[in-house]
Amino acid sequence: MPRFSAIGGFQAGIVAVMLTYAVIVWTEPVTVKASPALPESLQDEIAAPPSKDAMDELMQQKLAAAQEALEAVSREDYEKLHDASLEMIALSHKEAWERMASPRFVQDTADFAAAVEFMDRMATAKDAEGITLGFVRVTMTCAECHRHIRSLKVASLELPPLTGKHQQQSLVQYRR
Repeated sequence: MPRFSAIGGFQAGIVAVMLTYAVIVWTEPVTVKASPALPESLQDEIAAPPSKDAMDELMQQKLAAAQEALEAVSREDYEKLHDASLEMIALSHKEAWERMASPRFVQDTADFAAAVEFMDRMATAKDAEGITLGFVRVTMTCAECHRHIRSLKVASLELPPLTGKHQQQSLVQYRR
């Protein structure tokens, strides 16, 4: 039976904060309300969003890869962290993400990829503090993207059918 590596006080604190933050971000319910009041220029519309089921599946896969990364960080398992990093990068290049081509989402995806690549470089260098910092950066980019998805500028994945005067209204929905 393998023994867990001893985690120093700083790393244990970071891991605890990141786990708490991930649980809060993951479990917070997302509610959206229509807002025809936003000017068209402020809208961050998604031309052809993927289905909610497809997005849920991708997010579950990304969460599983992030959990593998957290385990690897806590055990200083650099090879496992490298594998988890490759998986997260591959998932961020899936077609569903490509279809969500708002400028903000493209930036969020680029930030995520950069954070994962940094974490992977630290794993290659076998830098324990670097992988911890890398995981913190990855988690922060995830939280920022989720905050963006819940913000007032992102189109809903589940759109109601449009009829009559509703065709005139904006499809952009948001959470207050």
